[in-house]
Amino acid sequence: MKQLSATVLFLAFMLLCASGVAFLANSQNVRVSAGYAGYVYSKPIFGRSMFKQVLIGPASTGLRWRLNGQSVSVTPYTYSEKFDGNTAILAKDKLPLASQAHIVWRLKPDEVSVKRFMEEFGGWETTSDPDQIAKEAYAQFIQEPFRTVTRSVVAKYEGLAVNESLTAISDAIGTSMKELLAKTPFEVMSVVMGNASPPQQVIDAIATKVALNQTLEQKAIEEQIATKNIEIERKNGEAAGAKSAAEALERAKAISAINAVLTPAYIQYLGVENIRGAERVYVPLGGTSPQLILPVK
Repeated sequence: MKQLSATVLFLAFMLLCASGVAFLANSQNVRVSAGYAGYVYSKPIFGRSMFKQVLIGPASTGLRWRLNGQSVSVTPYTYSEKFDGNTAILAKDKLPLASQAHIVWRLKPDEVSVKRFMEEFGGWETTSDPDQIAKEAYAQFIQEPFRTVTRSVVAKYEGLAVNESLTAISDAIGTSMKELLAKTPFEVMSVVMGNASPPQQVIDAIATKVALNQTLEQKAIEEQIATKNIEIERKNGEAAGAKSAAEALERAKAISAINAVLTPAYIQYLGVENIRGAERVYVPLGGTSPQLILPVK
């Protein structure tokens, strides 16, 4: 009897151990790190998997029976789209522009968005790596709308005016992308439009035109200087002529004044005044030779 009891107890112990091993082998503590969300689901031995909950990391479920989880990133990603060559952006004036546009986006970090992404947007159909999942999501749902919106916004501007309006262009693209993705699990955080460059032949033509304009401007300045110098010389000549005319006028006035006072009587008076003090004076007396007259002192 004792031997039977011992056997029963041993079998019960072994069964308990086997159950414990089976429980541990089929249980899991789903852990989610910071910056990630966990889509937690059950994996029954029979039947299909069922959604249990979404964890926003850092978090964990604790050890639970037949439980599993898939982590997805809810941190922002930055992707860049390049436009050049055959894919260059056409501006309003049909000028092709080479540029890059950058978008910062993420999976919305809330339970509803994570659940929708996993169940309706194929969140884990290709891989279990969170970064690869994000890359696939961008390629399927964001990339082409982003490229299309970028082209349509830039096409509203003249080619050579794009770089002057990069902030406005970036804001317009960002607003359009947020509206397009508003009803999806994705969130656009910012968009930055890079500098746009026309083809090299256009750049060369612009450089040639700028150099020609600079030459023309220099010639115009030289012409203005020459014209100014001629005007200055003309004014200097006019000033010199006016001065000479004024001096001649003053001389004429002086001569006229002198002529006005030089009467015959005054001239005779001056002659007499000149004789005074002279030792001898010769005056004509009507003959062929002048006669010496000694002045009276």
